[in-house]
Amino acid sequence: MLIGLAVMAAIVAVGAWLLLKSGSGAASLFPAQTEAQKWKNFSEQKFGFSVDYPAGWALDANYDRYAPGIMDAELNNKKCGLNRNQCAAGCADVRILVGKKPEGGKATGLFSQLYEDFMMVRDFSSASLVDTLELNSKKIFKVADDQVTLAMTGACAGPLYTFDTGSGYFVYVFAGYGAEAADVSADVEKIISSISIK
Repeated sequence: MLIGLAVMAAIVAVGAWLLLKSGSGAASLFPAQTEAQKWKNFSEQKFGFSVDYPAGWALDANYDRYAPGIMDAELNNKKCGLNRNQCAAGCADVRILVGKKPEGGKATGLFSQLYEDFMMVRDFSSASLVDTLELNSKKIFKVADDQVTLAMTGACAGPLYTFDTGSGYFVYVFAGYGAEAADVSADVEKIISSISIK
């Protein structure tokens, strides 16, 4: 019986060695996630808003939390910690605000301020503090992270992105990063690129 167990163990060891040597070890047993599996989609009906985001991130969407008529979606990479007032080193904190352009100046408070700020950024986009990006056929205005818009980024500092959807809505994306999270900036641009409102 002991000889049988020894032979069985030897066969298993040789089989494992051959698998690893052929380059088809554990990776072939558990195929890598496709790009689509690494990302999720969030859609809602009231605004017709849709966004793709990394599957491992948290998403919290709400209406009127900041001001009446504004939808918000907060995303983070689950490394922000429990204290939202401090910026953890690995934290990526992305806040998306969506509003419909006010008609006839009816908007008040924060809603009106956001729209006026959007118009100002758009109209002065040639200034050195604003970069213009082209993402997925969208003209995006990126405001440097040391400007006054920093106040709305949450615990972590970072740039502000804003754009007009062409369907009567404007979008703000505040992207805050901890010191070790700068490598997610490509993900943030992919998030922004995926935003649509129908």
